[in-house]
Amino acid sequence: MKDAASPTPQRARGVVRVGFRAEGGETRLKDLYQSGSAKGMLPRVHGGPPQVVLVNTAGGETGGNRFAYALAVGAGAQAIATTQTAERIYRAASGAGRIETELTLGEGARLDWLPQETLLFDGGALDRRLTVEMSGTAQLLVCEAVVLGRTAMGETVRGGHFTAQWRIRRDGRLCLAEATRLGGDIETLRQTPAALNGARAFATLAYVAPDAEARLDQARAILATLPDLEAAASAWHGQMVLRCNAKKSVHLRDGLLTFLRTWRAESVPRVWHM
Repeated sequence: MKDAASPTPQRARGVVRVGFRAEGGETRLKDLYQSGSAKGMLPRVHGGPPQVVLVNTAGGETGGNRFAYALAVGAGAQAIATTQTAERIYRAASGAGRIETELTLGEGARLDWLPQETLLFDGGALDRRLTVEMSGTAQLLVCEAVVLGRTAMGETVRGGHFTAQWRIRRDGRLCLAEATRLGGDIETLRQTPAALNGARAFATLAYVAPDAEARLDQARAILATLPDLEAAASAWHGQMVLRCNAKKSVHLRDGLLTFLRTWRAESVPRVWHM
């Protein structure tokens, strides 16, 4: 008697597409589409640009999951996008989860892409890709952070797979390309000076705007007030990139909160405090 075939595990799928337009000096919702395990929430805000909070109702990512987000901010419009909580990347039996994000900014538009941390568990696997098409007069702030296990729970990420790619184009020309890859013996890699030098959490921020180079000194001054972060910033050709590491995830989060509040001169989305 032949063994019954093993059931095929179900995989989560989700799509969110959101568009904004400027009208009468205000930013208004143009369109909203959502399907599967991905939702786009629009919380009520009092002052400031509208916010989009992306929610993964599947509770996290594992091998085979597929999520796609697209945000379009029209000419003169402004918006902020974040996630409801940290994105948890659980152990994958096979394959890798995938998150693809597309951002589009029109003339004079502003978008702050501020997802909360990506939390990688031992054996987790994720491929993440960010693609941006923006006008040369637009203003984009991107902040993406990764945490390797929860130190408070005594977790160690010994193995797994993580990749992140950024492709940012201004007026059709590639201006910033980023690639991050972790794999194999991640715990040993984490300890090497050429990689994370013992850090358990790291983040990359990019500010792409006409005034990016002029604000470099401001960014460095803010970083100088954050002793728990190992960080540096550089700027060229209308863009600034900031990289930071921390021994503990709480130090990274606190440092990012301070930097973002000061740099943006406004509070971060409320879900960051929940």
